[in-house]
Order: sequence, then C-alpha cells, then structure tokens
Amino acid sequence: MRRPAYPDVAGVLVATGALCALWPLAAVPALGACLLVDRRRVLAAVATLLVGLGVGHLRVAALDADPLAPRVGHAVVDAPVVVEEAWHGSGYGRIALGRLLGPEGGPVLLRIAGEDGPARGSLLRASGALERPRGPRDGFDETAWLAHQGVHAVLRLHAVEVVGRRGGPLGLADRLRAVAEAALEPAGTGDRRAVVLGLVLGGSAGMSRSGVEDFRASGLAHLLAVSGGNVALLLALVVLLVWLCGGTRRLAMGTGIGAIALYTAVVGPAPSVLRAAIAGIAGCVAWLLGRPRDAWRALGLGLGLLLAWNPYSVFDPGLQLSFAAVAAILLAVPRVPRWAAPLAVTAAATVATAPIAWWHFGRATVLAAIPANALAAPAVPLTLWTAVAAILVAPIAPAAGAGIAWCAQWPGLWILLCAGWGARLAAARPA
Repeated sequence: MRRPAYPDVAGVLVATGALCALWPLAAVPALGACLLVDRRRVLAAVATLLVGLGVGHLRVAALDADPLAPRVGHAVVDAPVVVEEAWHGSGYGRIALGRLLGPEGGPVLLRIAGEDGPARGSLLRASGALERPRGPRDGFDETAWLAHQGVHAVLRLHAVEVVGRRGGPLGLADRLRAVAEAALEPAGTGDRRAVVLGLVLGGSAGMSRSGVEDFRASGLAHLLAVSGGNVALLLALVVLLVWLCGGTRRLAMGTGIGAIALYTAVVGPAPSVLRAAIAGIAGCVAWLLGRPRDAWRALGLGLGLLLAWNPYSVFDPGLQLSFAAVAAILLAVPRVPRWAAPLAVTAAATVATAPIAWWHFGRATVLAAIPANALAAPAVPLTLWTAVAAILVAPIAPAAGAGIAWCAQWPGLWILLCAGWGARLAAARPA
C-alpha cells in the first residue's frame, strides 16, 4: 500500500492539531497520521500538526474571552454598535451578530422585534438590555451555539438610530450586498423572492414560517445555505463567460478566483461558504499550476483552515452536513455511469447527511429528500445564473436588470413547489 504524500494529509493534520486544543487525545491519531507519511516528510508533517495546535489554542482562548461580562444584566443606552451580518430568522423577530464598539465592547448577538433591522454594516446608536443567551430549550442551546462563535451576550434592542456605515474592505462588501439585494427586488414577492435571495446570498429571511418548514421537511433547506454547489455554479458561469469572450484558461481560472473571493465577502463568512470558497480556489490554483486537481486535498485543506480558525466549528451542523455531503459525492459519483451522476449526487449527499440531520434536528427525510432534490435540481442553476445576471446588469441598465430579476422568480417558484411536495411526502410516511 502506497504511503500517503504530505499534501494528502496536510489539511487533516492542521485540523487534527486544532482539535487538540479541545481534546488533547486527538493528538494520538494525529501522530499516527504523521508516521504514515513518507519518511522524508515526517518532520514537515509534525511541524504542520504543531502549527494547527498552536493556532487552535490561540483561537480557543480568543473565543472563550468574555469582555462584556461586567456589563451583562445592565441597560445599554446610546451605545455604538455595528451590525456584522445580515439579519435572519422568521416570525416576529430577527437576530444578527454584531459588536459593541469601544474599549469595553465585544461581540454580541443582536435581537430586534419586527420583520427586519438595519442593513449589514450599519453603525448604530442603540439602547437596550444586555443579557445572557438562553439555555437549552426545545432541543436548542443558544448559549452553546453562540459560545462556539465567541459570543457570550445578547443585546435586545429597544431603540435604534443608524448613524453611519462601516468603511474599509468590509464596508465595500456591505455596499455590494446592498446593490445585489436592490437588484433582486423585482424577483417576485414573499416566498418567491425569498427563494431567489436564499439561493444567491443565503438565508431564509423574509420567508414565511410555512415555507421554511417545507424546505426543512423536504430536505431542500441546504439550498438556502450558500455552499459548494453555489460556488461551483458561479465558477462555471464565470469560466463560460470568459471563454465565450475569447479568454484563455488561465484568464478564466484567475477571474474565477476573484469571483469566488468577492462572492464570499458579499455573502458572509459562514463555515459552508468558507469551505466551498477554499475548495474552489484550491481547485483553480491547481489548474493554473498545471497539476492534477485533487478534490480530497482541497476538502482536507478547507477543513484544516476552518478548524484552525475556529476549532469549535466542529460542533456546527452546517459544517458537518457540508463536509459529509461533499465526501459522499466524491466517493459515489466516480463509481456510477455518467448518465446517473445527477441522481447519484442527490442520493449520496442525502444518505450521508441523514444521520447528522437526525442527531441534531430529530428527523431525517431520506425518502422525501431524494425525489425533492432530483426534481428541484434543474431549476437551481437557472435561478442562480439568472439572479447573478440581474445583479451584474442592473447597475448598467436598470430596466434590463429588473426584467432579468423578474424572470429569476419562475425557476425559484418551481423550487418552492418542490419543497411543498416534498414536505407533503415526508408528512405522509409513518413517524
């Protein structure tokens, strides 16, 4: 049996080293992996493991810090706050991660009543109650979920005044997201528009509770979380456009790297987005260097970088579902005929993620998810590509952009219908 090359295990070694910051016993399999590498690269493997361990310890210490502890339980009046992500949630309130600014500031979960709050990147003068997150309730532990993101306090907003926008690269990304959202305004109303926005920018904000439940029950909720599929479709569109314009392969891949980086900044750094972006950029770089693209190496690299940045993300259902789905696809698709590849992708991802979904959410919709995903699959690239075209055209020709955005709602409607059919199929089977 051939010993694995160092690049085969580099990402896994970084990931395992980072996990040692949480579980010291993870060092045992990590050292075993080092010994499997070619003897000439053992020292490099051990050094990679130690880098992951060092970065992981630093990040865990930073995430465990609670700078707002002295202020919890007190009212906050006219405090400077920045909204760091798009609002999400359904029902009568919204939540978003933010930050209290100033020497006594720190990360905080913002909670606001109503259908939406100030746009991502807004600088606020806010008043409200600073409190601890909720404990376990209805199977969800808000305290643990936020602690894994380095957040230990919740600011329940009572009064908000927008006083500006953050600047720099993050401010530019905020403005680009606002442009994208404005360009997709003509993409229907209600759940139709929410599906289009969810496919392009992620999230289910603006979708009705029944619509959100249909996507969950049918196994189509992954479509509303930007991940590898979105990045792959975006890259395919960029490469096609460059080639149609007479560009070279190098220009296409270089443009693709830029498009992925820009898309990640606009959408936001969720684990699934970062994993997909890292894997996509790694594939483009491998192609530019003329080396065989190794999807497993790219997957390992994405896992290593994500866990080094936040070892707690190993508990994140989104990260677990994302990596399990991609690994299953990589295992299954090469073993089936080309004509069966689309069905194999759906079946492999659904079966691999079912145990994880059951563990975290108490249900696994295998029987409903496979037909629902197969029926919705053709409409996903149509919706995404049409919406991206609308975003690109709208600043130059607003009327044409509005027309293209209007067209995006129709494949989005088909996905919405598939979610409803899948939910009814899931409800028809025995509990």
